[in-house]
Amino acid sequence: MKPNIKLILSLVIFFSCEKPVAPEVLAMVGSRVVTSFDFAESYSKRLINTQLLDSDFERDRHLQMLVRNKLFSEAAIRDQLVLDSIAHRYISLDSIKYLRDELYYEMIMNNEIQVSDELMRKHYIWSNRECHFKHLFFNSKDDADSIFIILSVSPVQFDSIAFKTFSNEKMKNSGGDLGWVAYNAMDPNLELHGFDMALDEISPPIRSSLGWHILKKLDEKNQMITDESDFQNNIDGIKKTITKKLEQIQSDQFVNDLMLSKHIFLDDGLIQDVTVTLYQLAELNGSQKPINIENKSDIIKSLLTNLKEVAQVPLAQYDEGEFLVQDYIDGIQSLPPVQTNYSPKMTFYHALRNKILSEEGAKKGLGDHPNVTFKIQDSKDRFLSRVFLSTFFDGETQGSFSRTRLNTIADSLRKNISVILYPKHLDRLFVEN
Repeated sequence: MKPNIKLILSLVIFFSCEKPVAPEVLAMVGSRVVTSFDFAESYSKRLINTQLLDSDFERDRHLQMLVRNKLFSEAAIRDQLVLDSIAHRYISLDSIKYLRDELYYEMIMNNEIQVSDELMRKHYIWSNRECHFKHLFFNSKDDADSIFIILSVSPVQFDSIAFKTFSNEKMKNSGGDLGWVAYNAMDPNLELHGFDMALDEISPPIRSSLGWHILKKLDEKNQMITDESDFQNNIDGIKKTITKKLEQIQSDQFVNDLMLSKHIFLDDGLIQDVTVTLYQLAELNGSQKPINIENKSDIIKSLLTNLKEVAQVPLAQYDEGEFLVQDYIDGIQSLPPVQTNYSPKMTFYHALRNKILSEEGAKKGLGDHPNVTFKIQDSKDRFLSRVFLSTFFDGETQGSFSRTRLNTIADSLRKNISVILYPKHLDRLFVEN
């Protein structure tokens, strides 16, 4: 029997043209995928929160848990279950964050960082150094430049300028004293310049993530004598630390340039009123310092009503956009806890900055980037999974399913939903770069 040459050729062409699976896909579960992004984030949190040690067993167990969740998500789609408006709102907030993250990688991470031997040796010395600084802070470079000209002629005016410049009483009365600063404890660009300064030197204006600074180095102390063998033993770690710092400097410069280019106009009065309202709500709802007020619920309701009435009023206007009260509220919810612990002024700045960065990412078409679409799907799948499981819950038992019960539900779904694992893709996550 002669072989069917046409059939063989068509099969060869079919398999050779089959689209390769993206390395970010760790498993395919029906129409859903387990992504490296979801695995990396959730697995890291799990190790930190449970103090488990990384192992092949824990990696596999975590992957199977994510596969199980994707089975629930696929079943929700199969059963035509829908998400409520709250879920859609959180997915939308997540997508804005993913746009911002991708912009960061596109504009910063893709730029190759060169780290010289000289710079590594400096950082090795600085890692065992503390410096005593004073500083002046300015929002604009023009203001910083004009003050630096004065200090270049008359350095003794540093303290008196600090007294006029700062509103903070401690900074005002101490001449802008920052105290003793250790390596890794200040903005990386300030560190890069400040730790290399001579004693009593006054720096030209240095840009940080917040604005412009003029530093005065008062003193320094070194903890150890440099050792060549110790330097060579730690050179890889030193290089990684420096690379991370230089990436942060690039990121800050990109963000600062972008914000300046937008010609932002702020409604300071409304910002102050809305910020006070938001912090009052946070205090009333906080669990650490409960407020014993008889009409507490009425106060909360009144504050929320006030916010709702001005939700679409702009707090800031800038080239090609505006920042509404609702954007501020959403922005605070999207900030990591450490950033909401900053001053109200900085919290507002971070929320505004994040919206502008997300808009910039959208303008560059990053909403269609595979990384962004994968992450948005992960976010949606998390909500779909919960919706599917809610069909099994009964009143007070909601959320109390044991792992065995969840696995039983998942196993029943596997009979009709295909699961394909890509172990080599998982292994790539743990390969040392």
